[in-house]
Amino acid sequence: MSPKETVGSVAEEAAKLFAVLQAAAGEHTAEEPADSHEHKAGPDCVWCPVCQLINKVRNTSPETIEQLSTAAAHVLGSVRTLLESAAEVARQKQEDAASRSSKSEEEPVAPKVDRIDVSEDPEPWD
Repeated sequence: MSPKETVGSVAEEAAKLFAVLQAAAGEHTAEEPADSHEHKAGPDCVWCPVCQLINKVRNTSPETIEQLSTAAAHVLGSVRTLLESAAEVARQKQEDAASRSSKSEEEPVAPKVDRIDVSEDPEPWD
């Protein structure tokens, strides 16, 4: 990555990653059809996805790898922040529930509903 080039938003970096992967998927070697391939471990394998990924990483420029790793670090940082926030909300709810239950054990709470007697009135309004 050149000093002048800045890292974009997560969406921009994801779009760049998708474009690189799409271009990589479009490059096929016509040496051997995938159906007749027996797995040969090493750089000559064009069949298994693991070997293809390793080959693409080896043939990718260091700047692209750096951008992808930076984007991945930003995504993981965002996920970490999201999970920490969710954990804090859950912890706060648990503390609130515990404080409400201990409060209800100490003092009786008046009902929030008024009781209305609907039995027949001894003196009708007629």
